[in-house]
Amino acid sequence: MTDTFDVSLTRNEIAIIHKALGEHLTFLLKEWEHQERSGAADAATSLFEQADAVRTLMNKVGAAPLNLR
Repeated sequence: MTDTFDVSLTRNEIAIIHKALGEHLTFLLKEWEHQERSGAADAATSLFEQADAVRTLMNKVGAAPLNLR
């Protein structure tokens, strides 16, 4: 079962969320690369799935127009 929520966010709040998700995605991808090199296939697969979920969430959050400059 998937819960959905309607929330109102300012552009600044969206930018903060997007930045935090981007930092987490970077961490997951670095860990994934490390696991791949270490030969830990199960851990690498799990990290890749987590990274994909974060990327999908970033796309949903980032669907609103952002002006980050």
